[in-house]
Amino acid sequence: MKKKKKWIWISLLLLVLILFGLQRYYVYVTQDQRKEEALAIQAAQEQLGITSHEDLRKYVWGQKDGGDNIYWTLIGKDKDNQDVMVWIKFDENNKPVTGTNAVHGELLKNGMSEAQIRNRFSSEVPGGEIKRIMPGVVNGIYVWQVYYNDDTHNYYRFYRFSNGEQVDLVYTIPNS
Repeated sequence: MKKKKKWIWISLLLLVLILFGLQRYYVYVTQDQRKEEALAIQAAQEQLGITSHEDLRKYVWGQKDGGDNIYWTLIGKDKDNQDVMVWIKFDENNKPVTGTNAVHGELLKNGMSEAQIRNRFSSEVPGGEIKRIMPGVVNGIYVWQVYYNDDTHNYYRFYRFSNGEQVDLVYTIPNS
């Protein structure tokens, strides 16, 4: 009986050590992303006076020159407690860009909501299955990016955040 207890305690200790190791590995792997998130939130607070935030997302889109257009987007509350969509531009070293247009915010009530974009998309592409909608920036235009499938291919389609007009860009993802 004593041997059974001994092996139970050793097994439990081993399980705890494995779980602790997995947790530490997860923290290590995600530390860069958490640092970027903190920098994005800090930039939004400093530049626009954002008091709270939610729905923080990273947006990356390739540019014509071969580089990446990197933004963090979030929905937050400003000092007047109004909902604001915020775009924070990052450089290739994963640091917030400083200067003009580095942090851009627009009141949600002055733009299109995700639900409005869904409705517009559904009327324009009746057979399209939306996989993801997220805010982003394409060619200097603040947009909603719709990633969808129409039974033959996957596509990206873009709608202006300000008025919901489709940007004349539809990218087809080749079948693999």
